[in-house]
Amino acid sequence: MTVVIYRQRISKERRFFRIAIDRDFYEGRHFLKTAFFGLLIGGIISLAAGLMLTTGSIALIEIVGIIVVILLPFFDLSLIGLWLSAAGISVLNLADIADFSIGKMSFSFDGKMLPASVLLLLGIFFLVRSFLLHYKKNTWFTPRIKGGKRGRRVAYYNWKEFSVIPLIILFPVDTFQSSWSYWPVFSFNGRSFGIMLLPLLIAAALCVFKEEPQVILSRFYKQSLILSILSVVLAVCGLFYPLVAVLGIVIVGILAVYYYFQRKHVDEKGQRWYVETNDGVRVIAVIPNTPAAKMGIQKGDTILDCNKEVVRNEPELYAALQKNSAYCHLKIRTFEGDLKITESAIYADAPHEIGLILFQ
Repeated sequence: MTVVIYRQRISKERRFFRIAIDRDFYEGRHFLKTAFFGLLIGGIISLAAGLMLTTGSIALIEIVGIIVVILLPFFDLSLIGLWLSAAGISVLNLADIADFSIGKMSFSFDGKMLPASVLLLLGIFFLVRSFLLHYKKNTWFTPRIKGGKRGRRVAYYNWKEFSVIPLIILFPVDTFQSSWSYWPVFSFNGRSFGIMLLPLLIAAALCVFKEEPQVILSRFYKQSLILSILSVVLAVCGLFYPLVAVLGIVIVGILAVYYYFQRKHVDEKGQRWYVETNDGVRVIAVIPNTPAAKMGIQKGDTILDCNKEVVRNEPELYAALQKNSAYCHLKIRTFEGDLKITESAIYADAPHEIGLILFQ
């Protein structure tokens, strides 16, 4: 699915701009880094806290997780899916629905520490998601185009990544003992349990319209850390008072929704609204490691003239670039309204490869 999301990004870039802006498969690299971080940090937290899940809770989390993964190219429902699983498990636990069977498989939701365990699982999710959010390159936000007011198009920016962490968890010894007698069993303080790796989906997505993507990303990162700390603290309290864990799941859900709408509000109040203009050529992205990047051109800049020729659209810009196939001189008005002059050598006989992404 990581490959699917990568190819989806490249395909949309080519559809909107006739070129892949960033061919780097950073989604795969971040997937592996986050999975390793999650295994290390998540394993320490889960083993230190004695995170134990029952067969029913494991099955529910994984079934919902598979559905969410399938839907990831369209929607990021990772938090909603995990939160609904945690809430459902807690409700079944409080309702004393201890276990039920489907064929030879038995699914249990018993155990007074189960609500605290699923709340701790949410805490690990938020913590690892904050690690996924710490990648802060603007180039990883893919520009998109949509229709705006007065017939002028506007640019917005999209980002989506995910990982699956192999989380170390404990489960009651009788879970697989009857059918899988070879499963290793450990004993501690008179209790017997097994150890397994639970694949836990961690995903994050942002769609930014009017604010600098870095601002929203930084806010998202801090909010995830706050939710992680709150979840872990309430989960620890829930080990002694199970009702606190149930209340904690509700509180964390409400706060996550509040944070989501807060990010939307900050974005709506932003001023970095990149609108198509007839007074020059608006830049909406710059391809990394190209002459445009070396010249310090930023998204939101408007190119007013090229090689001493006034330009008002893309064809005029590239026609002006053809006048000197190895060098370009640009007069630019920044988004803030300042004027600047920049110049650089470009790829000989290939002025279209200067590295600018414009309204097509």
